[in-house]
Amino acid sequence: MEWPNQFVMPRVKIPTILAASFCVLIAIPINKLAAQDNNPGNRWGHVFVHDPVRDEILLFGGAQERGSYIGDTWVWDGSKWHRREVIGPAPRGFAAMAFHPKRGNIIIHGGRGVGNITYSDSWEWDGTRWTQISVDSDFQADHHQMVYLPQSQLLLAYGGWTGDGVSGETWQWDGEWKKLTGISPPKRASFAMCYNKATDKVEMFGGLWINGQYADIWEWDSEGWQSRGGPYDNSSLDHHAMVYDEERGAVLIFGGKNYRYVPQANSLTLEGSNVKNLNVEGPSARHSIGLTYDSKNKVSYLYGGKEYVDGEQLPLGDFWRWDGEKWERIR
Repeated sequence: MEWPNQFVMPRVKIPTILAASFCVLIAIPINKLAAQDNNPGNRWGHVFVHDPVRDEILLFGGAQERGSYIGDTWVWDGSKWHRREVIGPAPRGFAAMAFHPKRGNIIIHGGRGVGNITYSDSWEWDGTRWTQISVDSDFQADHHQMVYLPQSQLLLAYGGWTGDGVSGETWQWDGEWKKLTGISPPKRASFAMCYNKATDKVEMFGGLWINGQYADIWEWDSEGWQSRGGPYDNSSLDHHAMVYDEERGAVLIFGGKNYRYVPQANSLTLEGSNVKNLNVEGPSARHSIGLTYDSKNKVSYLYGGKEYVDGEQLPLGDFWRWDGEKWERIR
């Protein structure tokens, strides 16, 4: 995660979390976008989510270098990228996002902006324009995660960085954010989380806290959070991504970095309380990627992320598709 300057990340294991808030309505700047051939260019920490109503993928924001954030909006229509010249959220990365079937739109919350500001606002994308639906909520976070709960038709969010520290709070959104009480996983940020349609539960794996890294597995259902296992020291990760593949009934995990701060290129699957390596070739080692499942075409897509080359952190702009068996590079 992009930690404030006063924190130095230790290379040990255990947990993390992030967040914060504030809201500004501005025109989306080009910033230093390295877009070529009409594509979003290199970046990490961006919003990347499939919209099944319009059968498009939304890509928003992210970073191209530490502390420098982007506020542009792109859409992939299945064959090419289109930049949308719209007014929307302030430039930011590491926001939480989810498609909301009841509303038929994509919702994003929070994120990290220029000057290490942590946002608390919420925005909605309807395929054409951004609408701010929450200006200054009590829920301030970045490097957190958010999923849609079909049974209750609510959004569930957890953890992240608050601007002041790592959080272990759970929130729900039904038009406004409400903090829940009860048992929660240990505080963390930069973890992975998705809704498992087969089990009707939310799966959470790994993450980071001020003093190290997690490798445990938690699940959420109508009764609240429960530990499913761990820690699994050989599988500890942060800044990875996870999606549920409805066609194959499998949870796909990719990338992240281990407790030695080394980016990973493993394609993993979460099976019960176990994390298994699929041992397939694909995208290079990276973290802070965009990963989403396309429920229309039954494939997953991956975009960008951050790699390390000779000690330098570099943004990536490659685009990949996963069909359940192999990775294919699109661009």
